[in-house]
Amino acid sequence: MPPGGAAFRGGPRLRRLGTAAALAALCACVFLQAYSSLRIKSLTFDELAYIPAGYSYVRTGDYRLNKEQPPLMKLLAGAALLPLVPRLPTEHWSWTDAADGEVGNTQWAFGREFLIGANENGEALVRAARLPTVLLTMLLVVVAYLFARDLYGRPAGLLAAVLCAFSPNLLAHGRLATTDLGLACFVLLSVYAYRRFTRAPTVPKLLFAGTALGLALVTKFSAVLLLPLMGLWAVALPLMSGGVPVPEGPWARLVEPPKLRALAFSLGSAAAIGLVALLVTSLAYQAPGRIDIYFRDLGMVGVNTQPAYLTYFNGIFHERRVPYYFVAAFLLKTPLGFLLLLAARAALSLKRSEESPGDRLLLFAPIALWVGVVSWRAFQLGLRYILPVYPLLFVYAAGIVATPSFGRRGVRLAVAGLAAWFMASSLRAHPHYLPYFNELAGGPENGIHWLDDSNVDWGQDLILLRDFIDATGEQNLKVTPMAQYDPILYGIEAEVVPARAVVRLLSRPNPPPGVYAVSAHVLNRARLDRSAPVDPLLDLDPVVVLGHSMYVFAFR
Repeated sequence: MPPGGAAFRGGPRLRRLGTAAALAALCACVFLQAYSSLRIKSLTFDELAYIPAGYSYVRTGDYRLNKEQPPLMKLLAGAALLPLVPRLPTEHWSWTDAADGEVGNTQWAFGREFLIGANENGEALVRAARLPTVLLTMLLVVVAYLFARDLYGRPAGLLAAVLCAFSPNLLAHGRLATTDLGLACFVLLSVYAYRRFTRAPTVPKLLFAGTALGLALVTKFSAVLLLPLMGLWAVALPLMSGGVPVPEGPWARLVEPPKLRALAFSLGSAAAIGLVALLVTSLAYQAPGRIDIYFRDLGMVGVNTQPAYLTYFNGIFHERRVPYYFVAAFLLKTPLGFLLLLAARAALSLKRSEESPGDRLLLFAPIALWVGVVSWRAFQLGLRYILPVYPLLFVYAAGIVATPSFGRRGVRLAVAGLAAWFMASSLRAHPHYLPYFNELAGGPENGIHWLDDSNVDWGQDLILLRDFIDATGEQNLKVTPMAQYDPILYGIEAEVVPARAVVRLLSRPNPPPGVYAVSAHVLNRARLDRSAPVDPLLDLDPVVVLGHSMYVFAFR
């Protein structure tokens, strides 16, 4: 054995151990950031419907509540509540009305009864229901590493994992019992699994790809965009250079020429993956083979959203859709460090691409389709609708470490600096990830003047308001949250004033004496009435702004 042979054999093993340790550390960072944030963030708007619905699915197998989104994330949230043994108030009128097909107020009423009326530990139930989403965020970090490693090598994989672990946009939804982070995770997993299958087709890889696709479909209904994508990939990849390898066998010679044989195999494989995905979908509904339930509920999307809801962007309410809304939201709410890293990666790709044509199609087609379709059809309520593009962009941007230019010391330092800037942006945002805005937008304190709704305020800061009340001893408080539940859930015994009423009070030249805690979303929507003499958001000075989403005014 030559000298140093043992060390040579230990080299790959040590690298694997080092990589595993780095991934474990990044997952721990995700958990610490997400958990420490979720503990001080109150129940958000959609969670009021999702958490009780999920627990009812687990306990009864009855899916009558919240049919407008598939069940997976709700099932996970509901399963997380089982150790706490909460009571399910099936005697409440909302449970019966939901069975009769009533939509609208029933799921919100049932949510209020479940978290406030039927159980005394509503705050603990919310915290527990969010834990599965935190675990999926950790899984997302690992999948991003594997995907980028397979495309560009181990260093790129680690960079992609870092970007996922410190993304304020992923962390904003990675600690809520909602569907958006789960969709981002399973879309990335679906693309990664399909690529693995096309590189070396085997039955286990086909089953893995089908399962990943099925998990995406039962996370959020917008995942149906993966179905036409699968068809596109199945047709295009065999015709590109490198093609799709066809397993050897007597049957393979039945189709000639080889390109046509590869196309036939690719289409057949895509169909098989789709069948596996549909089976997974039916199992999530606890009705094996009944895929009709999924497509029936698909028609419920948006049933509780007002069609006349005006889009808000840059201080203006728009009666029509803003075609650049989601692109603008991406530019305003993504850390500048990553935007510059992405621009550098794209610029270097103009000279030489590090991906094959097939890999470019796998990476960029979902990004283009998601942004295009969402911009065309989705309600313009938040960046979360295009959240699945972030992990794909992180994987692509991480490929910069595989470019020839990365061999230059200056480029390596620049990439390290941009990555550090990106991480610092996330750490500065902690624990208020949802209202994050970058320096171009003027930071999170200026975010409400650009966008509203789940970009800024989703009802998440009642716990901070409780802490403010405890610290100041304020007793006579009037509260107007962006929420459909009584703040008593968080121990806030205050007068809840309807949005229109508090806006009328605060829009007067001399508001009546009192202390008012008002949601940023409510204040912003008050600006629809331009005839008011006072704009509370612009003309009044708050005592404090809690978490960039709750404005506290005092008039003595």
